[in-house]
Amino acid sequence: MTADETKKNQTGDAASEAAESTADTAAADKAADAPQADETAKADEPAAKPKRARAAKPKAAKADADAPQADESAKADEPAAKPKRARAAKPKAAKADAEAEAPQADETAKADETAKADEPAAKPKRARAAKPKAAKPKAAKPKADEAEAAPAKPRRRGKAAAPVAPARAERPPKPAKAARAERPEPRRGAAGKATVVGLDGKEIESRDLRPELFAVPADVGVLHLAVRGEQLARRRGTASTKTRGEITGSTAKLFRQKGTGRARAGSIKSPVRTGGGTAFGPKPRSYAIKVNRKVVKKALAMALSNRAENGHVFVAAGLELDDPSTRRVHEFLVGLDIAAPVLVVTNGEPAVTKSVRNLSYAETVEVRGLSTERVLRTRSLLLTEKAFAALSEA
Repeated sequence: MTADETKKNQTGDAASEAAESTADTAAADKAADAPQADETAKADEPAAKPKRARAAKPKAAKADADAPQADESAKADEPAAKPKRARAAKPKAAKADAEAEAPQADETAKADETAKADEPAAKPKRARAAKPKAAKPKAAKPKADEAEAAPAKPRRRGKAAAPVAPARAERPPKPAKAARAERPEPRRGAAGKATVVGLDGKEIESRDLRPELFAVPADVGVLHLAVRGEQLARRRGTASTKTRGEITGSTAKLFRQKGTGRARAGSIKSPVRTGGGTAFGPKPRSYAIKVNRKVVKKALAMALSNRAENGHVFVAAGLELDDPSTRRVHEFLVGLDIAAPVLVVTNGEPAVTKSVRNLSYAETVEVRGLSTERVLRTRSLLLTEKAFAALSEA
């Protein structure tokens, strides 16, 4: 180590020792001044008010006269009551002012009491006795006859009394409606058989029917298809309308395309114009649908079987007319007393056909023209002898 380095180390050690001694001196002075500063700050600060101590509310013990021991246990279990709130001490100056003002307040209160004693006592108010209300006698309600006879009450001055309307005379009670006479049940024959009747309407005998035509169970779908096919086949389908190409009229454009402010228009025969053609209108066509022949035959057998099952098949014995006579047929049908409408089936008997066609409650048809719709539309079947023979052989 050189002399210069040794000298530098010594100088550094001396400087550090001097700094440490200076710091210790400053700390000692600060510690000495601290108690005095604290005392000065405390003297300057106002006295802190003590916090209020809340008194604990004692829990109410359940009263039990028959159990004194339970009361003692409850009292023992109760927590100690909290001390009352300690009021903060007022400064001496305020206390002195209060003590000085207290005698004056006492003197003022005594003077007020003396003045009140010298004043005369106020007279008590008179209590008014309640007047008893007179009980109003309840008037008996007049009866209907008395009310009509009693005169009208007088009205106030200036108003004319309205005239009393005369009592309306009571209407006699309406007579009870006569009960409708029940219609007798229409005549029925034996179920599944044909009932033969004479011209006088009396039953002669019962005949068996062919099971192929009169003993077939009904099927609603088959009956509906057959009836619908018959109705559509009768539809003529002649409705027709003209399209814009079939209308007679000019083909010129009505007005120019632009500049008029109106909607563009071409032909006067357009469907949107009055007198123009019809768009998608009807045209003559056939509405018939195809129904198989076996289905048609089966549907007719179902309809005939239903009438035979209900006993509505009759055979007219001796119904032979040389000339048409609606009166004779009418009297015969009324005498039979069968359910209407009636379908009279003939087989090459024009006189009977002409005699029946003018009756509103009867229809006539040839054997070969029997259809499902006609049988279902009527309730009773009346066959002539020839028609019954034709159906039995067919």
